[in-house]
This record gives sequence, structure tokens and C-alpha cells, in this order.
Amino acid sequence: MHEALPEELLRYFLYFSLSAFLGWVLESTYRSMTEKRFVNAGFLSGPFVPIYGFGALIIAVIGRSLAGLPAWLFWIIMISAPTVLEYAAAVLLENFFGLTLWDYKDEFLNFQGRICLKFSFFWALLVIGANRILEPWAFAIISGLGPYLIHFFSGALLMYFVMDTVQSIRAVFNFKAVIADLQTLLEAGGKFLTSFDLISNAMGTAEGLKKKLPQELKRLLKPVRAFPVLKEEIRSRFAVFPEWIREHLEKRMGK
Repeated sequence: MHEALPEELLRYFLYFSLSAFLGWVLESTYRSMTEKRFVNAGFLSGPFVPIYGFGALIIAVIGRSLAGLPAWLFWIIMISAPTVLEYAAAVLLENFFGLTLWDYKDEFLNFQGRICLKFSFFWALLVIGANRILEPWAFAIISGLGPYLIHFFSGALLMYFVMDTVQSIRAVFNFKAVIADLQTLLEAGGKFLTSFDLISNAMGTAEGLKKKLPQELKRLLKPVRAFPVLKEEIRSRFAVFPEWIREHLEKRMGK
């Protein structure tokens, strides 16, 4: 039963999952410290940032495949890999979603706003840590689980990743659709009206009623949490919102 899938493949999948979780811890900590509030970073709803998982996976595969190369060439390829991955991911996601999901244009020595020297340096440090520390430790732990637990955890995580990824992709496309509607409203000189506004207008007063952020606007916050550059897509259309909605959005989005 436990030989249904190659065990080595499942070990790599679990290593991907662990690295994606540690990437979430790292990025959430970094952004929480930068924004001075807790930030649940990442494209997915759960505590995983897949690009870190893919990065660690690529480093593991390259490291094992190219171990016979001269040390200088080996490390040039290893250290360059995450930056190449980040650039490729930026291009693919921009084409898939039709949105710019991160922008380093204000960073020193950036290329097309997709990669920059500062984060390439951080990735290089992570490569060394992953190759020398994380990978040997993680694969030893994973191998110690035994075939049944390896299959069990792989199956459970795979189901989670599929469901969460589908929902997260929907959230980004929903964001794009709402932004398009807001742009149309902005160009027409209209105003965004909620059911609360309609009820308030009918009653002739808004006093004593609790104003809640509309559900369709709450949905905008998930992609913004994952990709802070999208905040500007909302702020540039603030003119269509009443003041209380702008205040809610500013509070939820942070700096």
C-alpha cells in the first residue's frame, strides 16, 4: 500500500511543505516587524508561502545534481537560482493574473522591478542556510517518519494545498474584477454604495447604525495581505468610497 507513490518523491514534497511553512514564519515575522502589526503573510490562507518551498526544492535538486562541479561554479549556480526563480515567478504571475504582484522599482539595483540586489542578497544567505543546515536536518526527520506516515502527511498536505490554492486564485481574480468595477465607477464620476448606505438614505439618518465593511470589499484584503503592492490599486480609487469605508480600508491595509 505504501508503495503507491515513489517514497523519494514524497520526501521531496514534504521538504517543500516544511520549507514553505518556514518561509511563512520568516516572511510573517519580517513584515510584522516592518509594519508594526501582525501580518499573516503569503498567497495562501494557511501558514505556507509556496515560493520558499519551490526555492528550497530547486536548491535541493540542484545541490544533489551538481555536487561534482567545481565549488565556485556550484555556488554561483546555487546562489543565482532563487533570484532566477523570483524573476520567472513574477513574469508568470503577471501574465496569469494581469496584475503586478510585487514591485522593487524603489529598491537599489533592481531589474524591471521584479528582482533587486537587496533581496538577492537575502536569498543567497537562505541558500547557504538551506543547503548546509535545513536540508540535512529536514530529510533526516522526514526519513525517520517511516513510509506510512510519509504517505499520510503527503496526502493530507496535498489536499490542503489544492483547496487553498484554488481559493486563493479565485481571490486574486475577484480582486481584479472588483478593481475593474471601481475604475469604471471612478471614470463615470459615481460613488460606491453599500446596502448600509441605501438603508441609511431611506431612513434619512445614519446615526446609531453600525457600519461594517461590505463583504465584497473584505475579499479585497486577502490578495493585499499577500501582495502589499496591490494597496495602491485600491488607494488610487479611493474617491469612489465614502469616508467611513476609506477609514476601514486604511485601518485593515496598514501602511
